Amino acid sequence: MMTRCPCFVFPLLLLLGTLPAGAQDGPLAQLPGRVEHDDSRLNVILVPRTPQQMAAFYEGRGFPDAMIDLTRRYCFVTVLLQNKTEDILWHELERWRFVTADGTAIARRSRDWWQAQWETMQAPLPSRSTFRWTLLPERLDFHPGEREGGNITLERTGKPLRLIARFATGTDRTGEEIILRLDGLRCAGDQEP
Repeated sequence: MMTRCPCFVFPLLLLLGTLPAGAQDGPLAQLPGRVEHDDSRLNVILVPRTPQQMAAFYEGRGFPDAMIDLTRRYCFVTVLLQNKTEDILWHELERWRFVTADGTAIARRSRDWWQAQWETMQAPLPSRSTFRWTLLPERLDFHPGEREGGNITLERTGKPLRLIARFATGTDRTGEEIILRLDGLRCAGDQEP
C-alpha cells in the first residue's frame, strides 16, 4: 500500500471550499461545468477551474508571477474520487484518456512535467511543493470507502471532452476492470466552437 501524506488536504480544501463528503449536495453541486459519475462502485466528480481561479489561489500562496503565468495557459480540473467497492481500486492516471468528439487526444500534464517546468524556471521549493500537493496523485491503491482529490491539468481546447478512465481492481489487479466514460467536460473559460 502506498503511504499518503495528508499535506495535500489543506491546499485542496482551500481550493475546493468543501470536503468530498456530501459534495453532491454541497457547494460543488452548484459549480458551472461540473460533471459527475456515481454508481455502486465509484463516484467521480470533475469541476473545471478558470485560469483566474487558479491564478488567485496560487497568488494567495505567494507563487512568483512566472509560475502563475504558466498555470494560466492550462486547463485545470479538480477531481474528486470515492471507491464505493468492497475491493481495492487502482487509480492510475496513465490509464486516463481525454479526447474530443472526433477522437483527438488531449494531452494531460503530469507531476513530472510540471516539476521539469519549475526546475527550468528555478521556482522556489515551497511553491513547487504546494503546487505538487494540489495535483491528483498519479497512482494510488484506493481502498474501500477511501476518497481522494486533486487537480489534473490538460492542454486547452475549445471543444467538449470525453474522459475514458480505466481502473484495475483487486489486491493483485486481476479483478473486473472498471471502465468509466464521462462526456461533457469543458475547460473552464473555453467558448463553444
